Amino acid sequence: MSLDRFTHSVKVDTDLDHAWNVLQESETWGMIAGVERVYDARHTPDGTLRGYHFTVRAGGRTYEGTAATHHADKPSLMAVTIDTSEVAGTITVELSPSNPGGTDMTASLKMQPKGILSMVVFPIISKAVSSGFAEQIDGIATRMEDA
Repeated sequence: MSLDRFTHSVKVDTDLDHAWNVLQESETWGMIAGVERVYDARHTPDGTLRGYHFTVRAGGRTYEGTAATHHADKPSLMAVTIDTSEVAGTITVELSPSNPGGTDMTASLKMQPKGILSMVVFPIISKAVSSGFAEQIDGIATRMEDA
């Protein structure tokens, strides 16, 4: 099966802990890959985002999906598994301190079609995601700086 991966790095003018805290807001994840709406967010008792539901628009269609954090290493790594009827994947965000007092952020999205019929629409979905991924990650960086 086809597998696509998109990666973008950006310098964020905020400290590591603040950047991490913004990643725990479900709305932040709603800025990636054409997500239109994020809802039913769940957090662990320490505030780590555990999962959420979302709707995404790609290739002229709207899909519903779920996301679940499968790895969180505060304050440096957050990995979320996404699942829709057509696509499954992982969004990983790595944070590291940079000078002076900033944060380097690298985000990657790995996705693949689910099933033979999904392979027909997967190129359309992949093209839609790739056309805006870098700008979406830059938008998250701005959110981190403005929050």
